[in-house]
Amino acid sequence: MPDHYTLHFASSETKPLACTAGTTIALGRFRSDVERLVTKLQQRGDTLISCPGRYAFGVALLASWLCDKAAVLPPNLTAATLQDIRSQLNIGFECDPHWADSLKTRAPDGTHGDWVVQLPADRHAVKLFTSGSTGAPKIIHKSIANLLGEAQALAAITDWPAGAIVAGVPAQHLYGLTFSLLLPWVLGNAWVDDMPHYPRDVQQALQQNGAGTLVSVPAQYQAMLEDRTELNDTVCISAAAPLPESLARQWQQQNGIDILEIYGSTETGAVGYRQQNRDSDWTALPHAHLVEEDGLLRVSSPFVSDDFANDFLTADRAEVLAGQRFRLLGRSDTLVKIAGKRVSLSRIEATLRACPGVTEAAVIAVPAKGLLRDVAIWAAVVTDDNCSLTSRQLQAELRDQLDGIEVPRRILLVERLPRTRSGKLPHNAMTALFEEHDRRRVQV
Repeated sequence: MPDHYTLHFASSETKPLACTAGTTIALGRFRSDVERLVTKLQQRGDTLISCPGRYAFGVALLASWLCDKAAVLPPNLTAATLQDIRSQLNIGFECDPHWADSLKTRAPDGTHGDWVVQLPADRHAVKLFTSGSTGAPKIIHKSIANLLGEAQALAAITDWPAGAIVAGVPAQHLYGLTFSLLLPWVLGNAWVDDMPHYPRDVQQALQQNGAGTLVSVPAQYQAMLEDRTELNDTVCISAAAPLPESLARQWQQQNGIDILEIYGSTETGAVGYRQQNRDSDWTALPHAHLVEEDGLLRVSSPFVSDDFANDFLTADRAEVLAGQRFRLLGRSDTLVKIAGKRVSLSRIEATLRACPGVTEAAVIAVPAKGLLRDVAIWAAVVTDDNCSLTSRQLQAELRDQLDGIEVPRRILLVERLPRTRSGKLPHNAMTALFEEHDRRRVQV
């Protein structure tokens, strides 16, 4: 591992450093904004970044690193979450929306040129939070070496287009941070301030900013597929949630390109990648050493948080193959026992998604009061607009494909699943979906 990592920022008349709403940003503005913030960070404590927008986020992040301060990246921007972080951590300065707005009021600096920044490899860089999809979010520390080493490794896995990188995911989470900010910094590509949500907004952001890469999640790709958004010349990246095989296949048929999937976690960083229409198995990133331990995947890598001494036992069942390749077999926490039988929630989800008219499905196991079963399976399902399926019809179809004990006791038809902005499905959000449905039924 090197002692220092070097970032080279540059812009010219034909190559912007960053973009916002189709407007280019020159190096002079970015450097001035960073150096101005550095003068405000000459006090103890971490920097809490609670502002939306990737440009201001980048200013706050680099200024913090230049001051030898860790950036605290909240799991969401709700008032309760931010107040909880302020009460628990030593926050010296907060880059909030008001601060971000102040950047827009300053006279723009269109100066072009080069700026070389060196950062110590062992410097504490960020404090991230796990997604909380299986429990309360936990703080994970990452060093400069963890983050920039990973970005450099990802820069080598494909021939990245020279255009800007657009992302439909926030930079507060590791996936968005790595691919929408750090990867452009390493590649020398422009990064885009906007975070488009709807299909037409995505297409507009790509066109306005001359982008060649889209960083997103399966739910957004599904929405673009249904909207028939064409992204034929765009490199498409997906992570944060499993990419269904049917979605990958339909995307390739419609756009003539394969989505590049990334496998990893907040604790491990990126571990591997694949294009599943070409190969269902994964290729591990260089420097990642993988082994099976009691059926689970253990990752040793310089990208794994120093909290775990660069070695982490995941909750994913896997088979390690030759040649830096591996096969994922589902998460261990999606296996539950019902009446003494092991039931795979992942298999039930896949079977539901394969039903005609179903576009998304999520399954949870909840405590139940029964003589034989102490666990019940519940499912939330999204169908396409032209589908008239009922819960009972879905259950009847599943009985032909699943064991009786595997068929969900409850199937709730919903307009959308309660995914976070990074595509995760927290367990508490799923249970709240059913609780809200029950409350409404009682009120009626």
